Amino acid sequence: MIKTLLYGSLSVLLFALVSCSQFDNLEDLDGADYNAEFAVPLVDTEFSLRDLLKNFEENSTLTIDPDGVIRFKYSGDVLTKTSEEVFEEINRVLALVPIFLESDRIALPFASPDGLDIDRMELKSGKFTYALQNVHSQPVFVTLRIPEVVQNGMPLTITTSIPAYSGSGTPPSVGNLFSPLQLDGYTILPAANDSIYVEYTATDPMGNNVLLGTSSGILIQDLKFSYAEGYLGNQLYEGGRDTIDIDFFDNWIRGDVYFEDPKITLNFENSFGIPTRSVVNLFNVLTVRQEVLPLESSFINSGVDFPYPGLDEVGQVKQSAFVFTKDNSNIATILGAGPVQLDYDVDAFTNPDMNTSIRGFITDSSYYKVRVDVELPLFGRAFDFVVRDSFAVDFSKYEEITAAEFKMVADNYLPLSVDVQAYFRDENGVVLDSMLESRQRVIAAAPTNTDGIATGFEQKITFAGYDALRFDRIRFAKDIFLVISFSTYNDGDRSVKVLADQAVKVRMGVKVKTGNQ
Repeated sequence: MIKTLLYGSLSVLLFALVSCSQFDNLEDLDGADYNAEFAVPLVDTEFSLRDLLKNFEENSTLTIDPDGVIRFKYSGDVLTKTSEEVFEEINRVLALVPIFLESDRIALPFASPDGLDIDRMELKSGKFTYALQNVHSQPVFVTLRIPEVVQNGMPLTITTSIPAYSGSGTPPSVGNLFSPLQLDGYTILPAANDSIYVEYTATDPMGNNVLLGTSSGILIQDLKFSYAEGYLGNQLYEGGRDTIDIDFFDNWIRGDVYFEDPKITLNFENSFGIPTRSVVNLFNVLTVRQEVLPLESSFINSGVDFPYPGLDEVGQVKQSAFVFTKDNSNIATILGAGPVQLDYDVDAFTNPDMNTSIRGFITDSSYYKVRVDVELPLFGRAFDFVVRDSFAVDFSKYEEITAAEFKMVADNYLPLSVDVQAYFRDENGVVLDSMLESRQRVIAAAPTNTDGIATGFEQKITFAGYDALRFDRIRFAKDIFLVISFSTYNDGDRSVKVLADQAVKVRMGVKVKTGNQ
């Protein structure tokens, strides 16, 4: 981004020197015996920052505020968690080994160490298997029920009969091992003490109640839920560690930039009907000076609550955004220190206040998403912010040119000044010559009012001359090494607003001398 912003205006100065496209009509003069001087107009253009940035394609997005201030937004990857993990925990709690029917009524607990307290669960799949054994000398008629597992208002019920036991060998039994009862469409409504019960009655031909053999049992397998409601416990869901690269300070050498209103935003999107709070394990800014600066705020310590739908809002997605600003954090300090990367690790913790009176829900399509954004508005101040870069050049085909003098006139409506020095280097990186006699201000900052808005323009005229000796010296240059410095109006003594429609007008011409030496 910084190259787009700074080099856009400077490129018109370097365009002629690097590409020399206006010199192409001189190529047919090779071999002529003459000395001549030509004045060539090169550039007469006007461009705004909106023009320079309209093809912005780096790792951020660009927006323009209603007042025209440009704002760069850097976003991290979206952290997403689905109901699969929540249901996985419930499945873990309900993962039942075979339950032996040691009495005619036994409880299957639906509570976990994490305080899971289910009021209602709707099943979309599952298998119920039973094996019932008769150890009596008379046949028995059995009714097996689970009152808390219902379908269409009726509890799950199995009725069957078992032949009499002869007294020797293995007692007879019945079951559905090879054709389990499918539990899709059933609803679990645990009893008041947070349990479900398996109960049976076994009667002989005389109507007497008897107990089944202790090898009798049930097995519940492969439960999958479409909906769960209740107090769903305290669960920590890991969001994972992520980073955001900030390219504003690419190629930085020295200098400072202060942003008046930077922001870090946590964007939440949630369809879990459960109170949830962020748990910040790490939130650091890495700077160009190799510092690691933590984001400090009371909300880092206490966490930020996710929005969530209530029981009457099943299927809805709630959204909210929490913004760290200079008023509730140290963001102005850490984002004013030359940030190059944001390193963060944020988890989610359900039912953080452990208020069991708040009954929540999840569905098999529930999810939450968290995205972190960093916003840097071009509203602030800078002093001697220096960057550097290089790019290839090739003057070898312009042998007929023996000297040149460039003139640039820049009318600047932006409250930014640009100083530049450039060095021509050979293939080994050895400096052949400088572009200018010394570092020069090629674009002067426009004056501003007390609100930091430019009130006019500033004109700057720059000359760059190359006699025959200097031009020969740079003729075999392979690249130009740029050192560029920018400052806001009056060398950064006040904050200014850089607006999208503020423009720079540039006119450039060159005098070239040709001839055989």
